[in-house]
Amino acid sequence: MEVELVEPATEARAFIDFVNLTDNLEHPAPEDFPAIGSILDAVVLDFMPNGELRLATRSSS
Repeated sequence: MEVELVEPATEARAFIDFVNLTDNLEHPAPEDFPAIGSILDAVVLDFMPNGELRLATRSSS
């Protein structure tokens, strides 16, 4: 599998489901979440009309 890191073509609002980012069996507590407005590195998944999947990593703004 080849993965290419590209900048997304469009700006898209999104959320990160932190429940899926933990290795613990317990759900994270509110204090485990970053503060609202925090700048985070994110991976953006873009599905193109032809079925191509593109991944991009960038800082949130």
